[in-house]
Amino acid sequence: MLRSILLATLIFTGLVLPGQSYAAEDEHIIPASDNRPVPWPWTLAQPFPWTDIQGLWKVEQGDFTSYFALKVVRQKSTGIRQLQVKQFDGDTCKMLSTGVGIERNQKVLAQMTSRGGTTYRVQLTAFSEKDSPLPPLKGNVPTQAVMVLSMGALDNKAPDEMIHMQIVKISAHLTQKVCMEDIKK
Repeated sequence: MLRSILLATLIFTGLVLPGQSYAAEDEHIIPASDNRPVPWPWTLAQPFPWTDIQGLWKVEQGDFTSYFALKVVRQKSTGIRQLQVKQFDGDTCKMLSTGVGIERNQKVLAQMTSRGGTTYRVQLTAFSEKDSPLPPLKGNVPTQAVMVLSMGALDNKAPDEMIHMQIVKISAHLTQKVCMEDIKK
């Protein structure tokens, strides 16, 4: 009986347990699955490319497409760089989630919160082209590094527990207009 009440409460409030599906409005925030082995040489991560990270980025894997607006900001009190992250739907360019990332061990980790209240982790890691196990994808804007976006639940910390995809920069501008123009292509 208590279990039924707890489950009903979770469903009613929109909370999601690991392994369960997301609310309908959150179904496009993370790819459904990733059966590929993790080919990225995490120990060879490059220093994070703060100078050319700002802009609109695109990630595609199977049926999953999403856009990420990345903006570098500095905390006024400490001067520490942070990365404001906004995720947009790959079909409509509607904002799906927002978060703030900080650099740790040459990676930027962001906690994202969707419009529906789902929280998850996004990690950005840079690799040199020579260390990339896959042919580097090229975007509209040249970048110094091959960028990998990793997504997963907040409690997923090991690389094999997250989904990893190359992400490419399509514009130095942070507007939804660029997203809409890219969808029309």
